[in-house]
Amino acid sequence: MFKLVLAALAVAATASAKCAYSTEGHGFEMYIYGETNCGTGNHWEEFYGAGDSLACDCFNVASALNDKVKSFVFTASTRHSVNIYEDANCKGAVLGSSVGNWIDSSVSTNGQKMSSFNVCLY
Repeated sequence: MFKLVLAALAVAATASAKCAYSTEGHGFEMYIYGETNCGTGNHWEEFYGAGDSLACDCFNVASALNDKVKSFVFTASTRHSVNIYEDANCKGAVLGSSVGNWIDSSVSTNGQKMSSFNVCLY
C-alpha cells in the first residue's frame, strides 16, 4: 500500500541543502521541494511505496506546491519509471520522464508546472 506524507516546514532552509538519493530502501521514493537544491524551508512532500503494482500509480502534488515545484528527487530501481504531468490525476502534457533515479535540483520554468506524477513498473 502506498503512503503519502505531506509536510510543510516553517524552518528556514540552510544554505547547505543539497539533493541526494534516498537510502531508506522503499520500492520508490519521490521528494518534491518548493525551493531549489532540495531546500525544505518553503514546503516539501514525500511519496513512497513498494512500486510493485502492474498499473502506473498516479500521485497528485499538494496545492501548496502545485505549479511551484523548484526541485525533486526520485529514487527507484531501474525497474521503475516516472512520468511528470502538468495537470492533476496524471493528465495533460508530460513534462518529463525517466527510468530509475532522477534528481533535478533546479527545475525549469516549464517543469515548475508539475501537478502530478505516476510511477510504473518498467
